[in-house]
This record gives sequence, C-alpha cells and structure tokens, in this order.
Amino acid sequence: MRTRIQTLDGLRFLAALGVLWIHAWTIHGNPRYYIGRLDIASVLAIGGNGVDLFFVISGFCMYYFYGSKTIFTPADFYRFLIKRWVRLSPAFYTAALIYLLYNIFAGHQHANIPANISTSIFYLNSIFPQFNIAPHFWTLGVEWQFYLIIPILLMYQCRAGFDKIFFYLFGALFLSALVSVMVFKAHFDLLTDQLIFRGVEFGAGVYVARLLLKDIFYLKKRKLWLPAFILLSYAGRVLISKPVLALSADFYNVFKLFGFTLLSSGFAGILYLSLTSAKWLKLILGSRLLTTMGRISYSFYLWHAMLVPVIAGFTVKYFPFINGILAPVMTTCLCAIILFPIAGISFAFLEKPFLSFGNLTKK
Repeated sequence: MRTRIQTLDGLRFLAALGVLWIHAWTIHGNPRYYIGRLDIASVLAIGGNGVDLFFVISGFCMYYFYGSKTIFTPADFYRFLIKRWVRLSPAFYTAALIYLLYNIFAGHQHANIPANISTSIFYLNSIFPQFNIAPHFWTLGVEWQFYLIIPILLMYQCRAGFDKIFFYLFGALFLSALVSVMVFKAHFDLLTDQLIFRGVEFGAGVYVARLLLKDIFYLKKRKLWLPAFILLSYAGRVLISKPVLALSADFYNVFKLFGFTLLSSGFAGILYLSLTSAKWLKLILGSRLLTTMGRISYSFYLWHAMLVPVIAGFTVKYFPFINGILAPVMTTCLCAIILFPIAGISFAFLEKPFLSFGNLTKK
C-alpha cells in the first residue's frame, strides 16, 4: 500500500483538472470556440467526465491493492471499511463543514443543518441530494456504495473464481440499471448517480487491475490503441450529450447507461496502456508535476468548487476584455495555481497522517 504508481497519479491529476475545467467553462456560460467546423469547447467538454475517470481509477486501486490476498475474511471486510473511512473522512468532513459555513454566512443560503451534517457524516450525498452541502460531494456517496460491494468479490473470488463473481456482481448492477430504466422511465434520474448505474465504471477499473495482477498483457501496437480508446471515450461522451438524450423523453437514461459503459471502457483502456507503458506515456503521466498534483488530487477536488465562482467573478470584473473561451481558460489556470498550496496543506494535515492506517495487503 505504500507503493504509489506514478502514472496513476498523473491520470488522477488530469481527472481533477478536467473537473475544474468543466465547472469553470459552465460558470462562464459554456462559450464556444471553432476551428473550421470543429468546436474545440465540445472536445474539451470531456473534462467533465473526470469524475468517471476517478471511478475507473478507484475500481482499479481497490482491487489492485487488495485482490492479491489469498483469503479475504469478514474481519478483513470490517477493517477495509474502517481504513477507507479513516482515509477519506478527515479531509471530507473538514471540507463539508467549511462549505456549510460558507453557504450560510457568505452565500446566505437556508440550511437544514442537522440534515446537511447527517447526510455528509454517513456519505449519503448522492441518495439525498436535497441535503447535499456541495453539488460535487455526490461522488463520495457513490464511492462508499462501491466500498460496500467490492469486498464481496474479494471474499468469494477464491471459491468461485474471479470471472464468475465479477460478471455476476457487475452484470447484476448493469441489468438492474437497464430494467429500472425501462420500468421507471424518466423517473429513474435519481438512480443515475448511484452505484446501480455507475457500477460499470468501477468494474472497468477492477478488470484492468486483474489483468495487471495476473501479468496478462494484451494490445500490441499501442500507438494505434491509444487513439482507439480515446475515440471510444468520446463515443460514450456523445451518447450522454444533450442532443442525444433529447431523442427520447422516456428512455434517455438508456443512452446514459450505454454512454457511461463506452466511456468507462475507453478510460479503462487508456488506464491499461498508461500502467503498462515503458516509454512516452509513462514519461508524460509520470512526470514530477503531474504526479505531485495527482497525489493531492483528492483535496484538489474537494476544495475546487468553492474557489471557481470566486475566481470566475474576479475574471469577469477585473478582466472584462477577456471573453469567449479565454475567460474559463483564465479562471481554470488561476484556480489551479491557487488550489495547489491549498490542496497541499489539506493533504499534509488531513490526508497524509492517515495513509498508513492499517494494512490488509498481507496474504
């Protein structure tokens, strides 16, 4: 657990930067920029799926670091949950409290404080969005739903085989999502931000981890596979775009389900190439800047949403001559520069002290 994979940190940073970019772009009104007929803003909009890349990476990490245990007992299950709680909660609880105080005193928002606090304490942010303190905190709730099921795979893979348990577990989630879409139609929206819908993303990461642990290497001619996986990711992105979703008033969530499936498959392929690359991908993603930022990406993600509207307002007020797509570019750059020390301090005091808590990796 003490060994970090540098290229993985590089991908984490790109995911966090993508989330920052999409929020800055949105708050500035989604300005467009065309080169010929190509809308560059739409191309960059895939940054909004940085959260989906985070889910793929999370699935990879949880299996890669625990999947090699020959025996995973119910006691290990308990220690696993405690370890994840200790790892994530100090930074998250602190951020949730600061956001709540900011919303009340600076944003002058009405707050149901007991409900807000309870929702965050128990990581129910995706289940009760009306009590979610900050919109992006929903992802923590989905993470915890995944933490509750991944030990099932870890406990039973030695008895029934990885492939069988994997496809039963994640196949059941996918089929449940598909059936729910067909039955509930447009009323299915709340479930799209739950594990039942996002399980395919975690599963994609788990499968990449399995390949690496078993030293199963595919995909020769990597320079051809990388653009193929990028195109697959964009195909998924197209399926979840507003024009495609507008094609069906009742079953648009079917597009989302298959869109996230393609998107996570593309991200998983990029992840696989990155982790098995010995040359240029490793040089880029494993660079000191990207790995340093990737290491603090959790805190970067937690705190970015408070900063974006402030910096966006600053950009509009003091740089009115900067407009179009340059405005969100400037906001993104300023936010990243300011977030670097903030996330570094948060990591040093609210994450690093808890990284070595417990050890479940021994066989």
